[in-house]
Amino acid sequence: MADFYPILARAIAGLPDKSPEARRAVYDRARTALVAQLRSLDPPLGEAEIMRERLSLDEAVSRVEADRRPGGARRQPQPAGPSTAPHPRHPLSST
Repeated sequence: MADFYPILARAIAGLPDKSPEARRAVYDRARTALVAQLRSLDPPLGEAEIMRERLSLDEAVSRVEADRRPGGARRQPQPAGPSTAPHPRHPLSST
């Protein structure tokens, strides 16, 4: 399975217009090119393998997009807030 992240990250970084539409166009071209290349292999790949490669590409797209958000992909998960579970009305008996 190829690592698409570096390729996509470079392509997006090199865009003069980094708008969502421009990024989406890069991702769409990458998906189209990937599927065309995989379908042209001899011997041909099975649909399951093509789907795995497409999912790998989609994961790379998600990583590139996460990098664009404030804080980037290295953003730490937010700690969970206090539990919203209701407290029992009566304490449990210790007997």
